[in-house]
Amino acid sequence: MEKNKSKFLVVIFWLAAVGCFIFGYYNTVMGLRMFDAFGSSAGSWLLAIVPLVMVFGGYYAAVKGQRKMIYLYLAGEILFFVFNLTYLYPHYLGRTLVNEEAKVLKDKLDKMPNELDAIAINGDSVALKKLQRLREFQTNLLDEIEKRNGFGPYAKQQVNNFNELAKTDYTPSRDVGRSQVERQELYKEWKKKTDQGIKDFIVSLNGDAKAAEKLVNAKYELDSLVIKYRPKLDLILEENTKVSIEREAVNNNAQIKIMKELTTKLDKVANNVNTASKSASFVPLVSGKETIAFPKTQKLGTFEHTLISVKERLGKLDTWGVIIVCFFFDLLGPFLFYFYIREDEDDDFGSDPGAFDRPWWKRLFGVN
Repeated sequence: MEKNKSKFLVVIFWLAAVGCFIFGYYNTVMGLRMFDAFGSSAGSWLLAIVPLVMVFGGYYAAVKGQRKMIYLYLAGEILFFVFNLTYLYPHYLGRTLVNEEAKVLKDKLDKMPNELDAIAINGDSVALKKLQRLREFQTNLLDEIEKRNGFGPYAKQQVNNFNELAKTDYTPSRDVGRSQVERQELYKEWKKKTDQGIKDFIVSLNGDAKAAEKLVNAKYELDSLVIKYRPKLDLILEENTKVSIEREAVNNNAQIKIMKELTTKLDKVANNVNTASKSASFVPLVSGKETIAFPKTQKLGTFEHTLISVKERLGKLDTWGVIIVCFFFDLLGPFLFYFYIREDEDDDFGSDPGAFDRPWWKRLFGVN
């Protein structure tokens, strides 16, 4: 059966299909670079020729009437789709993925201090409120000394409040602290005193003094991490520059390094707390069960990272945007063009007067 076709459209669709094949080939080359084939940058170009031959050869043969060759075309296109996704997903969403993990770490930093306080006082809600008030009095006192008027009336009031709640007997300083040097000395002195008062308060609520001390030390270490890393995470979250997925660039990415450092330190604190409290109160970010340790962006651009990240982010529209682009150029587009540009069927089937009465999927794959 002969069909009337526009030669112009046939040429246009052939060019569009070839353009899709070139798109698929180039992005497959980019996606294969991580394998370092043949120890050369040219290795990925050579490897990508295999699916290219499958795609173009199978497509051309199917168009010419050998319908079963469409299977070869589809197999090649599946390879194109997978490796195109491996490259395009991190290429376009690298910055988003880095910022998302920075947000996770920032949230962790914000929540862990309160969680640690709750563990330190054995979940006693009344004691927790007292502990939080003690920390509030300490902060007010130190802020007054360092940033305002030295040891003035307000600072003395905070000491009295602290004494009443912590059952301490600290005497407010008579040295007002007029100079910067004096205020720094006062700050150090009262930081040490109030830290000890908070520690004694927590120890008094626990039967195991050593465990309580470990919990207090973990809190101080956590506080130092908050001070050091929270501003750095804020800077990462404000960043909108593109993230390179070249292996060397990812390994040397300063922001990913910061997140790796913080993850290691937070997990150390979590493990220390769990040991001291004899429970699994804190779940480390790196549990040992993950295929890729957090932050996962340290593996940005790899086949493994892409598949895991895509699976985790299937509910995100930007993930589907990349999937749809790859699906259209690697599978759907050329497949639709095929229905118009294909020629007569194989002789075995074209000679059958009822050949075109068969369902389209049987005609597509050459099934009698």
